[in-house]
Amino acid sequence: MKKDRKSTLVIVTMAITILLWMMDSLTGINTYTVALIPFAVFAMAGVISKYDLEEINWSVIWMVAGGFALGYAMNGSGLAALVVRAIPFGDFSPLLIVILSGLLCYGLSNLISHSATAALLMPILVVVCTAMGDKLAAIGGTSTVLIGVAIASSSAMILPISTPPNALAYATNLIQQKDMARMGIIIGLISVVLGYLVLFAAGSLNIV
Repeated sequence: MKKDRKSTLVIVTMAITILLWMMDSLTGINTYTVALIPFAVFAMAGVISKYDLEEINWSVIWMVAGGFALGYAMNGSGLAALVVRAIPFGDFSPLLIVILSGLLCYGLSNLISHSATAALLMPILVVVCTAMGDKLAAIGGTSTVLIGVAIASSSAMILPISTPPNALAYATNLIQQKDMARMGIIIGLISVVLGYLVLFAAGSLNIV
């Protein structure tokens, strides 16, 4: 590792950025604004140049942004709420609620951004879980359902659009989409199964 002024600047800037991400409730600065800090600092300090920006695969970035836009459009138009209401969650057992909500989130997260999927499904599922009353108490309540959605969305990695790290890997042109899909299905399903097993164990022990 280089030990010069630029290296020190990168370390200090990233440490401050991470701290601000963790302290957003105290500072009132949202994560998107904080993410601009290292970009501005590195550009002004000469750590990155216009030539570095030219090497970025902007088409992949637009693809990821399109995933976010699609997710927010589904939420804003009411389509997501319509889809969720079309499923009679109230007639299902609590265990089935957790599994179905997770599978729904996992499926959507692979087609649009996982962050956008979680953002549009969680408020809807809070309403659904609240309407069910004490029926979910056996599995740990509403928190178990929401944590399950977070696990499912984080396990989505079949397409480059599923998650920004996938997009960055795909932008290197060293990975083909078919390879990402094949491994994404394997790792994603293993992640979902293991995550839910831990979740059910925590819910049964009233840890969640």
